Amino acid sequence: MSKIRILPEHLANQIAAGEVIERPASVVKELLENSLDAGASRIEIEIEGSGTRLIRVIDNGEGMDEDDLLLSLERHGTSKIREDRDLAAISTLGFRGEAIPSIASVSQMTVTSRPAGSPLGSQAVISYGKLTKVHATGSVYGTQFEVRNLFGNTPARRKFLRTARTELGHIDEVVQNYALGAPEVTFILRIDGKEIRHLDNSLTLAGRLGQIMSYNGTFIDIAASPAAPGIQRVFGYLIPPEEAVSASARLRTFVNGRAIRDRMMAHAVAEGLRSFLMKGRNPAGLVHLVLPAGEVDVNVHPAKHEVRFRNSRDIHLYINQAVARAMQSCQQQIQSRIFGHSQMREAEQIPQANSETCKEDFSQGLNIPR
Repeated sequence: MSKIRILPEHLANQIAAGEVIERPASVVKELLENSLDAGASRIEIEIEGSGTRLIRVIDNGEGMDEDDLLLSLERHGTSKIREDRDLAAISTLGFRGEAIPSIASVSQMTVTSRPAGSPLGSQAVISYGKLTKVHATGSVYGTQFEVRNLFGNTPARRKFLRTARTELGHIDEVVQNYALGAPEVTFILRIDGKEIRHLDNSLTLAGRLGQIMSYNGTFIDIAASPAAPGIQRVFGYLIPPEEAVSASARLRTFVNGRAIRDRMMAHAVAEGLRSFLMKGRNPAGLVHLVLPAGEVDVNVHPAKHEVRFRNSRDIHLYINQAVARAMQSCQQQIQSRIFGHSQMREAEQIPQANSETCKEDFSQGLNIPR
């Protein structure tokens, strides 16, 4: 008798959930990505019991009919990619088709959706990976995911969750990141019936960033820089190095609307501020890099927190110079206000590193052999 056997589908989904769904914040992240990919302009997130009792995400996106709703519950059921070559140029936040079945395998989930033009919506009820009910229902346009009793069938996973305050903090962080990556979308976060965040799409990106970071001062504006080979633009806002900031103020990096953790981008920003940043201080603010989809590989990490760049050295130089120019412009404006245009001293020129110098600094800073 063979020792090797094919795992049942529900067990395979639970194993996949171990990689994709680490904690309640992971569920919120995956559902927000679905909502944004569906073109939603308003997303409401409701949390109860630190996210294990209830996570509800409501959007006004394009919605799904019953066939698509059922297909979305299948492993690797996705509308984002169709062919091998699509993986080389991913332009959506989600693409693997693993999140929904993974969430459904460790929770009691109800999905309700109605596409535009349809007289009725569809609702599917799944209990720990088993589809128990599908029926037509009245609903508003868009999609609602309701996730209850998360990890109810895997008590060991629940045991390793942190305190309610910690888990709620992670959820809030996820909402903040996607709100900064999509400033044209309204985000509302409610915890145990209390509205914690209401980030309206009427806010500018700078206003939204200031509200999230509890900062009321002036930002250094990294204006949209001109395109370079393989790079479309970079933009963002940094808190001036001399300003006192709260503990929540840190550098947030984005690529094509996706919040990522990237040492290279953080290093490039720090290098651009090298002459101004005090020892022990780190940059704070937001830097958003826009690249052609083929220039970045997002299929690296199960949770999609990390990416790989095709030309990381050129991107490092590009961000470094954009930050240095923004800082130089900010210094000139300050001197102009202090001394006036007629008596303004020549602003000290920030040396523009040439390509070889910057690449050398980059290699030494990240310990990359040339």
